[in-house]
Amino acid sequence: MSTYKDRLKPLNRCIGLQCRAVEGQTYSREISFSSEEPYRRWFGNEILQHTTESVDLSRFGDVATVLFSHGRDPVVGRMPIAKPEKVWLDEAEHKCRAIITFDEDDETSMKLLNKLDKGMLSGVSVGYNVDAWMSLDAGATSPDGRFVGPAEIAVKWTPYEISLEPTPADATVGFGKSIENDNTNTEEEKGMSIPNSTQEPAATAKTPVATTSTPSGEAARTMEQVLQEERTRCAQITDLCRSVGLDPTEYMENGSTLDEVRAVVCDTFIKGRNPVAAGMGGDVTVTADEMDKVRAAATDGLLMRGGIAVNKPAAGAESFRGMSLRDIAVETLIRSGVADANRMSRDDIFKRVMTPDSAFGAIAANVARNSASTAYEDAPVTYPIWTCKGTFTDFRPTDIWQISAAEEPELVPQNGELKHGQMGDQKMATRQGVTYGKIFTMTRQTFINDDISLITRMPAAYTIAARRLINRLVYKILKDNPIMPDGAELFSSKHGNLGTAAAPGKGSYSEARRLMRKQTDISGKQVLNISPAFVLSSSLDETENEILLASLADPSSNNAGVVNPFRNKMQLVVDAELDVDSGAQPYYFAGAPGSNDTIEVATLNGVDAPMIETRMAFNTLGMEFRIFEDLAVTLLDYKALVKNPGNA
Repeated sequence: MSTYKDRLKPLNRCIGLQCRAVEGQTYSREISFSSEEPYRRWFGNEILQHTTESVDLSRFGDVATVLFSHGRDPVVGRMPIAKPEKVWLDEAEHKCRAIITFDEDDETSMKLLNKLDKGMLSGVSVGYNVDAWMSLDAGATSPDGRFVGPAEIAVKWTPYEISLEPTPADATVGFGKSIENDNTNTEEEKGMSIPNSTQEPAATAKTPVATTSTPSGEAARTMEQVLQEERTRCAQITDLCRSVGLDPTEYMENGSTLDEVRAVVCDTFIKGRNPVAAGMGGDVTVTADEMDKVRAAATDGLLMRGGIAVNKPAAGAESFRGMSLRDIAVETLIRSGVADANRMSRDDIFKRVMTPDSAFGAIAANVARNSASTAYEDAPVTYPIWTCKGTFTDFRPTDIWQISAAEEPELVPQNGELKHGQMGDQKMATRQGVTYGKIFTMTRQTFINDDISLITRMPAAYTIAARRLINRLVYKILKDNPIMPDGAELFSSKHGNLGTAAAPGKGSYSEARRLMRKQTDISGKQVLNISPAFVLSSSLDETENEILLASLADPSSNNAGVVNPFRNKMQLVVDAELDVDSGAQPYYFAGAPGSNDTIEVATLNGVDAPMIETRMAFNTLGMEFRIFEDLAVTLLDYKALVKNPGNA
């Protein structure tokens, strides 16, 4: 997890030098310069994770270099001694390796190459920045199972400098500096050069003070103050530089004051706001800021952790996949400027992230919405197969009218006149939208227990429940057989759509097809010739209906040569909502929804999926989620529906 450490000066670490000659290249050597060996810092064990998602080697493509003793040697200084020709991640060994080429025209470079070949240079150090940390408590195991806590694991880090080290420190205690420099750091102060408070101000100090004793009393208090001032300076410089996309490393290392950095930031900001002149061919693009990327990666990581498939995970999602809710909350707080978030208790973190503008709240809401969206597509419902879709714009009752079919054209005699056609209309139904919804809460206990099911499974469960509600309302219309505006029941002799009670078979299928084809428009003059497209069956009659619709031969005939006239003519839709507890099992026939009105499922402004909204709860400790849906389930017409009561 990222902590305030990544806002301080860039880090260094040293390992034993492994070097071998490169065939055919006299002045080139292959070295490994970093590994996953635990490294003891003042805050505990540090591990650099070596995976393709963790290590960013892009700096070696432009500004990275090879130095001697990190540029501290009075003779060599910060002059590069070699050039990294190739840098790569050895995934099998979990190490970073490089081929470096020494400058054959530089006498000092050649001397160091000679020392290297003779084994007189025994260490190599790497300078790097860490963008994201993952904290492992004692006994905890990392998501990939390779590391055991307590440890701080750098899950996003960027090496920027390789340095040959003549007198490396013990890799288990120091910061990879030379032995003489390590002596300046107490256990709590390692990782930072402490300026001499009596000689040079903290803001401009560049050289550590050589001392062999631990200060006490007033001196110890002064050093702690200076240490805190330097931490604050580095953190503020980092925030300022990141606001305009500048690298803060240079300003932290050269002792720049905050006022100096502010001046640079202001200049950069002003230049960045220069408008693009019209006609100059400038392209204006909108890119995601760093926090947007974090939100996207954290959202996808939590979805994957919850077992929800993500088609194209955002960059960094794999790292967030192994983080707890607390770790993600800490990450968002740090990126919002709360430098000590990693040291806060879970209660304090929870209170800080439970605010309306919290990035963590936005991540939780995104996870809930994506989870609900996935569940909406996977819900086990059948009504969308054969019903009509509709939309409404408000919740006022709306009458639905049906017009008659157009009259047939009449013969026009020679010199005769064309007659005006007549079309009738009739009220068929009234549509009125209603709202269904529920509220659930991410509580303080949920956060502390790292229970992500509330933002992954619960939205999915409520979404599926919402679709099941629609499914039940649709089939309830068929089972209840309501009275329509013309005063007759949906399935009745008046409507000519009620078949003779019988078990599913050739006879009942033939009757249903005949009844539907004979339906006329509201004028009673035009035969509609509707053909059934679906058989709607209870689960109890599923097998019988499957046989009727799939058999090559007529199931009711003893002669295998008689063709089944219903094979592949209609689609079987089976839903347990049509089951009845006892007696005959009715089954139904429906026309194709594109050209025939049956039952309509309408939503407000065409928004099909349930809506999920969030707010910070006041009466409870947590974040409230509300899921709701605006819909109207309406029986439009009876002509493309036929019922057979079934055989008891």
